[in-house]
Amino acid sequence: MLFETRFTDKFSQVSFKCKIPFVKRDFQFNIVLYKHPDKWVVGWSSRTEQGRYVLFHDYDNLQLEDIVPELQFLQEKFHLSDYYVFELSDRKNSYHAVCLDTFSLREAFDIQQTTSCDLAFIRAVKDLHSKEWILRLGRKGNRSSPTYIQTIKSPHCCHIKSSAHAGLLQKMGILVDKTGTWDNCKNLSIIRYTTANRTN
Repeated sequence: MLFETRFTDKFSQVSFKCKIPFVKRDFQFNIVLYKHPDKWVVGWSSRTEQGRYVLFHDYDNLQLEDIVPELQFLQEKFHLSDYYVFELSDRKNSYHAVCLDTFSLREAFDIQQTTSCDLAFIRAVKDLHSKEWILRLGRKGNRSSPTYIQTIKSPHCCHIKSSAHAGLLQKMGILVDKTGTWDNCKNLSIIRYTTANRTN
């Protein structure tokens, strides 16, 4: 029998697992409790007009020197193009990473599961009704907006990329490599959503 609890500033999780000898099966029961949202935040969606997904990663409590090798590993394993990395400068060791390559929901979720990203963020696309990953763009209470810090270059250019997401990066003043195949979509969902997470 195994009983586990996990508490973060975003959710609480209780897991119970036991073996049932006479049916030779394992029984597992999980409860995830999310904090009630009460603060408004502006973010951008990973979903494209064509129903495909760019890669959004949300890293908490990891140093940049640990995240960069992981992103380079993902680039090699999945033949991904450049990653654009943002720092949440008001919160120690918190980063966002964005890759403009597009994938089906299943493919994107499989890639997410190979990362060290926050568990609640990885599961958000399945646990929440929106079916998308969202990264914050603007301020969060007294906390400042994420700040672009670097591009992790890649020799790979195998996947169709999101033109709309690239356009937003360019509006931020970020240089985007325009080689490769693009979906030519123009619209990008900017989301105003609520959060229960720490805002100062």
